Amino acid sequence: MTHGGVSSRTGYALTLAAALFAAHAARADTFIVQEGKPRAEIIVAEEPPRTVQLAARELQRYVEKISGAKLPIATAPRENVPVEIYVGKSRWTDELGVSADGLKYGAYRIVSGEGWLVLIGDDTDFTPVEPWPRSNSHWVGGEVHRQWDQVTGAKWGNPMAGFYKHYTGRAFDFGKPKSEWVDKSDTIHVWAFDERGSFNAVCGFLRSLGVRWYMPGELGEVVPSLRSIPLPEIDETVRPAFPMRRFCMRFKVHGRDVAMWAMHLGTRDPYGFQVAHGLATMTHREEMLEAHPEFYALYGGKRHNRPGQRLNQLCYSNEELFRENLRYIRALFDHYRFDVVSVMPPDGFTAMCQCPLCEGRDTPERGDRGRLSDYVWGYVNRVAKEIGKTHPQKKVLCAAYGAYKLPPLKIDKLEPNVQVCIVGGRRIQDSKPEQREAVRQLRDAWLAKTDNPIVNFENYPLTDRGWYLPAYVPHVVGESINALKGDSLGEDVWFSVGKDFHAAGFNHFNVYLTARMCWEEDVDALFDEYCRLFYGPAQREMKSFFEYCEVNWQDMQLDKQKVDRALGLFSAARAKVEPDSVYGKRVALVADYLEALKNRGIQLEKDRGPVPELRLARDAAGILIDGKLDEPFWQDCPYHAVGRLRELQTGRKPVFGTTLKAAWGKDGVYFAVRCEERPGDPVSIGTKKNEDPAIWYGDVVEILLETDSHSYYQIAVNPAGAIVDLDRQAPKGGWYQWDSQAQVATDVGEDYWTVEVRIPVVEKTSDPLHQVVGRKPTGGLPWYFNVCRQRVRDNGAEHSAFSPTGTKTFHEVLKFAKLYEK
Repeated sequence: MTHGGVSSRTGYALTLAAALFAAHAARADTFIVQEGKPRAEIIVAEEPPRTVQLAARELQRYVEKISGAKLPIATAPRENVPVEIYVGKSRWTDELGVSADGLKYGAYRIVSGEGWLVLIGDDTDFTPVEPWPRSNSHWVGGEVHRQWDQVTGAKWGNPMAGFYKHYTGRAFDFGKPKSEWVDKSDTIHVWAFDERGSFNAVCGFLRSLGVRWYMPGELGEVVPSLRSIPLPEIDETVRPAFPMRRFCMRFKVHGRDVAMWAMHLGTRDPYGFQVAHGLATMTHREEMLEAHPEFYALYGGKRHNRPGQRLNQLCYSNEELFRENLRYIRALFDHYRFDVVSVMPPDGFTAMCQCPLCEGRDTPERGDRGRLSDYVWGYVNRVAKEIGKTHPQKKVLCAAYGAYKLPPLKIDKLEPNVQVCIVGGRRIQDSKPEQREAVRQLRDAWLAKTDNPIVNFENYPLTDRGWYLPAYVPHVVGESINALKGDSLGEDVWFSVGKDFHAAGFNHFNVYLTARMCWEEDVDALFDEYCRLFYGPAQREMKSFFEYCEVNWQDMQLDKQKVDRALGLFSAARAKVEPDSVYGKRVALVADYLEALKNRGIQLEKDRGPVPELRLARDAAGILIDGKLDEPFWQDCPYHAVGRLRELQTGRKPVFGTTLKAAWGKDGVYFAVRCEERPGDPVSIGTKKNEDPAIWYGDVVEILLETDSHSYYQIAVNPAGAIVDLDRQAPKGGWYQWDSQAQVATDVGEDYWTVEVRIPVVEKTSDPLHQVVGRKPTGGLPWYFNVCRQRVRDNGAEHSAFSPTGTKTFHEVLKFAKLYEK
């Protein structure tokens, strides 16, 4: 943020009533509003851009809220009006010598003189390029694809899906005369891609008066009461730290309150900057799947090109895919005027193509965050080199994500037109010091690979994903954004807010701080002011609650004492406010969100609900791990150690039965699983390699173990005997580092396949990356477990479990069955 002229920006008012006076000197006896009477008018150009019209309306609306005085809006000054407020560029600002030159990316200028005030920035209207969908029915009807095919002569996917969602009005009305609109209201409709420099200047001026927008809607805003508003003496230029300030608040979908909140916060969504999974967009159409099966990854002898499957993976060794990708990228540059095109793989890319050309190009020794880094980034770099020959000013982007999150080892420096995006380059979920250091090291490693500023992508932990923990992390947000300044173009923050911005008591907090830290520097000032203005009499108690949560929220999933402490701090805050007051209503939103945390506390102090039990057979001996299950021990296994799997969600008998047997021996725990099959029907094998995530593209048996001291381990085995083992208690990036050291064998017959497993167990270990840790399970201190089966065929999949979860996933820990030896 830069300043010019005679004043400097303080950022935050000491008191609402004195906000303007603290920030800027006032011109003597010159008022915008004096004792509730208007002394100014708002002037815009005769044909102003959309966002200038909106900015003028916002200025008019909030001055009236603040003072009761409604300022008129006109296109030319009138005589005998003491103050003219010029919003946006016009011939009047030209005459004053005030321009928007150099005000890029939403920057703005506020400047005053004798009897005038100018609020100005870049206000370029966005005009979409045809073809683009006006609605979902327009998209699914295929008209956009047909027009796109005529432009390209190809059958690529079109990048404009959902494009209409970024316009606040009916997209079919865009460009029509207002008399022809279906919506005849007085609402001013804008694109998210419109530049909003003068709108930002209006918001900056209103902030200097004490206005704040903490949350969508009137409950979320703070508006002071001022009888008089003096004309400030000011010449100030304010620039954001980042060009990109993209938040997934789609104006049409999430409603006017959310759209206006996003604009008030100073967000900016640059058109033509493609980030996530661009190759999925190019290759997902059925015409491509059918015409070019060789483009798609080979798993278990089958190409991954099934129609209707959203995440068809690709073979990055295929030369024709490479050439087709170049043609596609150039089409987006030339036709749609994109500046950055994504060559990021489709989502869920965890296993490399198994064709001979791809073999050996992965680096499995780098673990689950780097096994595909050289494979993916080598392809990206090669594409960038060719694109640079025809479009040297454009860029191709890939995100560091999943199995290719670590920088490649075989590339010293990426091509100069590669745009690196780090998924989780701030990662506010990782709030502990050692986690913050790992995030910093990842970011530094990528910065060493490129001379370009990076882009950061964040998946915020918001509630539609089942998040319930109080991850209020103001300092992590502020410090992590400050760390990016100078090294980043900005952020693409993805979250789903819902039309009513559900769980507003949590969702608004980190979003507000993130957006404003793109303009500010002092997170403590932001945080302190937020607590003071938003919670009033409960400010100190709410601040204590937030500060405790920032340090301890990660432990609250398992630590009831910390849950109780957080809830106690919040109760103290709630006692400070009147329930019917504006502060009481805001605190109540947090209370609503914390209901799930209360429930977790109850779970932690109670036993689980009714779940199945399996009593282990004792003293396993004479078992040869060969997959045959023909040893006398298994043949004579007691009934209490035998179980049968049921359909995962309904608990009904599955189409294909599965029998489970389990035993305890001095060297660990044993499982024997028999999977029934249709006679002559071959099993589905995703991989023959250990630790290969492709295992989940075929049949698999999973053993999930929560011991008395560890929650939890996951061991997956397929009919080929390939094994993948994960420590689910570890941070996500470390799941695959664990090795169970299990002994596994399988056998495939005419109408069955079997798994036989011995899992070594130790009570204590100095090496947490090896073996299952736990004491022998007893009735008083049991383990919890599940054994699950996935059966995959072209016509669908069947999932079953010893303890049905009632959901689509195996990973419902509280549904695990009880396991004990005696």
